[in-house]
Amino acid sequence: MLVFSYIQNKRSENRLRKLNESRPDLSRTEYINRLVKNGFNKQHAEVVHDEIREYIQMDDFSIYPEDDIHKVYGVEALDDSELIDTICEKLNLRKAEQKDCDELNKTMKLFNAEYILTLTKKLAE
Repeated sequence: MLVFSYIQNKRSENRLRKLNESRPDLSRTEYINRLVKNGFNKQHAEVVHDEIREYIQMDDFSIYPEDDIHKVYGVEALDDSELIDTICEKLNLRKAEQKDCDELNKTMKLFNAEYILTLTKKLAE
Protein backbone atom coordinates (compact mmCIF):
# COMPACT_ATOMS: atom_id res chain seq x y z
CA MET A 1 0.00 0.00 0.00
CA LEU A 2 2.87 2.39 0.77
CA VAL A 3 4.40 1.79 -2.66
CA PHE A 4 1.09 2.62 -4.36
CA SER A 5 0.76 5.82 -2.31
CA TYR A 6 4.33 6.82 -3.19
CA ILE A 7 3.68 6.25 -6.91
CA GLN A 8 0.44 8.27 -6.77
CA ASN A 9 2.24 11.15 -5.03
CA LYS A 10 5.02 11.16 -7.63
CA ARG A 11 2.49 11.14 -10.49
CA SER A 12 0.62 14.03 -8.94
CA GLU A 13 3.86 15.95 -8.39
CA ASN A 14 4.93 15.39 -12.01
CA ARG A 15 1.52 16.51 -13.29
CA LEU A 16 1.77 19.70 -11.23
CA ARG A 17 5.29 20.39 -12.48
CA LYS A 18 4.14 20.07 -16.11
CA LEU A 19 1.23 22.43 -15.45
CA ASN A 20 3.56 24.89 -13.74
CA GLU A 21 5.90 24.91 -16.74
CA SER A 22 3.00 25.62 -19.10
CA ARG A 23 1.90 28.91 -17.53
CA PRO A 24 3.50 32.09 -16.21
CA ASP A 25 4.41 32.43 -12.54
CA LEU A 26 1.85 34.19 -10.37
CA SER A 27 3.26 35.78 -7.23
CA ARG A 28 1.48 35.75 -3.89
CA THR A 29 0.77 39.48 -4.28
CA GLU A 30 -0.70 39.02 -7.78
CA TYR A 31 -2.83 36.10 -6.55
CA ILE A 32 -4.22 38.14 -3.66
CA ASN A 33 -4.75 41.27 -5.77
CA ARG A 34 -6.79 39.29 -8.31
CA LEU A 35 -9.12 38.18 -5.56
CA VAL A 36 -9.33 41.59 -3.91
CA LYS A 37 -10.25 43.11 -7.30
CA ASN A 38 -13.10 40.59 -7.41
CA GLY A 39 -14.45 41.95 -4.13
CA PHE A 40 -12.92 39.59 -1.59
CA ASN A 41 -11.37 40.53 1.73
CA LYS A 42 -7.59 40.87 1.53
CA GLN A 43 -6.90 39.08 4.82
CA HIS A 44 -9.16 36.20 3.78
CA ALA A 45 -7.40 35.97 0.40
CA GLU A 46 -4.00 35.88 2.13
CA VAL A 47 -5.05 33.04 4.42
CA VAL A 48 -6.60 31.07 1.54
CA HIS A 49 -3.44 31.46 -0.53
CA ASP A 50 -1.17 30.44 2.32
CA GLU A 51 -3.27 27.42 3.31
CA ILE A 52 -3.51 26.12 -0.26
CA ARG A 53 0.23 26.59 -0.64
CA GLU A 54 0.79 24.76 2.67
CA TYR A 55 -1.47 21.93 1.58
CA ILE A 56 0.22 21.23 -1.75
CA GLN A 57 3.74 21.61 -0.26
CA MET A 58 5.42 22.62 -3.51
CA ASP A 59 7.10 25.96 -2.95
CA ASP A 60 8.12 26.35 -6.58
CA PHE A 61 4.58 25.78 -7.90
CA SER A 62 2.62 28.85 -8.95
CA ILE A 63 -0.97 28.58 -7.73
CA TYR A 64 -3.85 30.42 -9.40
CA PRO A 65 -7.15 31.53 -7.79
CA GLU A 66 -9.20 29.87 -10.54
CA ASP A 67 -7.53 26.46 -10.16
CA ASP A 68 -9.97 23.71 -9.23
CA ILE A 69 -8.49 22.56 -5.92
CA HIS A 70 -9.82 19.01 -6.36
CA LYS A 71 -8.60 18.49 -9.91
CA VAL A 72 -5.43 20.56 -10.06
CA TYR A 73 -4.01 20.02 -6.57
CA GLY A 74 -5.47 16.58 -5.91
CA VAL A 75 -7.29 17.56 -2.74
CA GLU A 76 -9.68 14.73 -1.98
CA ALA A 77 -13.32 15.55 -1.34
CA LEU A 78 -12.96 14.63 2.33
CA ASP A 79 -9.84 16.78 2.72
CA ASP A 80 -11.57 19.91 1.44
CA SER A 81 -13.56 20.20 4.65
CA GLU A 82 -10.32 20.03 6.62
CA LEU A 83 -8.87 22.80 4.45
CA ILE A 84 -11.99 24.93 4.97
CA ASP A 85 -11.96 24.26 8.73
CA THR A 86 -8.31 25.35 8.96
CA ILE A 87 -9.02 28.54 7.03
CA CYS A 88 -12.08 29.34 9.17
CA GLU A 89 -10.08 28.76 12.34
CA LYS A 90 -7.29 31.10 11.19
CA LEU A 91 -9.89 33.76 10.35
CA ASN A 92 -11.73 33.26 13.67
CA LEU A 93 -14.91 32.21 11.86
CA ARG A 94 -17.31 29.49 12.86
CA LYS A 95 -16.81 26.18 11.08
CA ALA A 96 -18.78 25.83 7.88
CA GLU A 97 -21.66 23.40 8.11
CA GLN A 98 -22.82 21.12 5.33
CA LYS A 99 -25.84 23.38 4.73
CA ASP A 100 -23.46 26.31 4.06
CA CYS A 101 -21.66 24.31 1.39
CA ASP A 102 -24.88 22.90 -0.05
CA GLU A 103 -26.21 26.42 -0.54
CA LEU A 104 -22.99 27.53 -2.22
CA ASN A 105 -22.91 24.43 -4.44
CA LYS A 106 -26.16 25.60 -6.06
CA THR A 107 -24.35 28.50 -7.73
CA MET A 108 -20.67 27.53 -7.77
CA LYS A 109 -19.44 24.42 -9.54
CA LEU A 110 -15.67 24.66 -8.98
CA PHE A 111 -13.98 24.24 -5.63
CA ASN A 112 -11.41 27.01 -5.97
CA ALA A 113 -10.21 30.07 -4.05
CA GLU A 114 -13.34 32.05 -4.98
CA TYR A 115 -15.52 29.24 -3.63
CA ILE A 116 -13.70 29.29 -0.29
CA LEU A 117 -13.72 33.09 -0.14
CA THR A 118 -17.42 33.26 -0.95
CA LEU A 119 -17.98 30.81 1.88
CA THR A 120 -15.81 32.76 4.35
CA LYS A 121 -17.57 35.98 3.33
CA LYS A 122 -20.94 34.42 4.20
CA LEU A 123 -19.61 33.04 7.47
CA ALA A 124 -18.28 36.47 8.44
CA GLU A 125 -21.70 38.14 7.98
